[in-house]
Amino acid sequence: MSTALPVPQPTERAGFWQRIHRMDESLFGLLLLAPTALIIAVFLLFPIAYAALMSVQQIELTISPDRTFVGVQNYVDLLGEEAVRASLARTLFFAATTVVSSIVLSVSLALLLNEPFRGRKLARVLVLLPWAVAPVVNGVMWRYLFQPNYGLVNAILLQLGVISRYQPWLDNPQFALTVAALATTWKQMPFLTLLTLATLQSIPDSLYRAAKMDGAGIWSRFVHVTLPHLRPSLIFIVLLQTIVSLQVFDLIFTLTRGGPAQSTVLLSYLVYINAFERLTLGKASAMAILLALLILFLSALSLLATLQRQPKSVNS
Repeated sequence: MSTALPVPQPTERAGFWQRIHRMDESLFGLLLLAPTALIIAVFLLFPIAYAALMSVQQIELTISPDRTFVGVQNYVDLLGEEAVRASLARTLFFAATTVVSSIVLSVSLALLLNEPFRGRKLARVLVLLPWAVAPVVNGVMWRYLFQPNYGLVNAILLQLGVISRYQPWLDNPQFALTVAALATTWKQMPFLTLLTLATLQSIPDSLYRAAKMDGAGIWSRFVHVTLPHLRPSLIFIVLLQTIVSLQVFDLIFTLTRGGPAQSTVLLSYLVYINAFERLTLGKASAMAILLALLILFLSALSLLATLQRQPKSVNS
């Protein structure tokens, strides 16, 4: 007696959502990142590659629309220009001032907002106001604050007896760049304060109680308890402020337009001058590439310097 073998039934092809359900987690993560990666490639990587291509060409639209390959000559010419070296020094001073003031103010304000007092919730809301101001509006606002004829800063200082008459603060080459640095710090401080405040709230209270029982004072508790927990946030603040300060353009454009006497012409603003005023696109592209390399170098340097100060873990 023969037995019939079962006939295999055709398997139904898995649908789209079934394939997604069976997909590996790492592959699914890459699938979710694909749209973002595509946007970055189109709107970021392609312009960078095109700027790198123009940086090795001589493009002066005021003379001719032709493009001539010159290799690294644009870079050599830029490094030999006094205006570029001067703007580099101003950019480094601006970045250092912004980073230091941002760390000091954001940490101080976060420590204050972390303490219990009446109206603390309202104060935490009000600290976000500078962050909500548009960068262009920020520049215009600070320009009116230091306006030589009716500025609020002059009015307050005159009432306090600090000055005898209204001063043209932004016409002072030594003071204008400092005002720009303070305006940048004021704009970035709310985000940095909230970041620091979130880190402070994650520190266990038991550590402070133990430190008090050991006789540690306020400064000792800050150095040995608070500061080690703040180290990751401080690393991020240094990196973020370094990147932001080296790219500042809109504030300089609305606040001083590079004046007085080009005392506030940073590298980013010098790129704008060469690209849109002088129409030397090759030189402007080379300058933009140098600025990008400077940002990468200083960011890596600040990250390395900060990480080297971390205490080494002891293996148990």
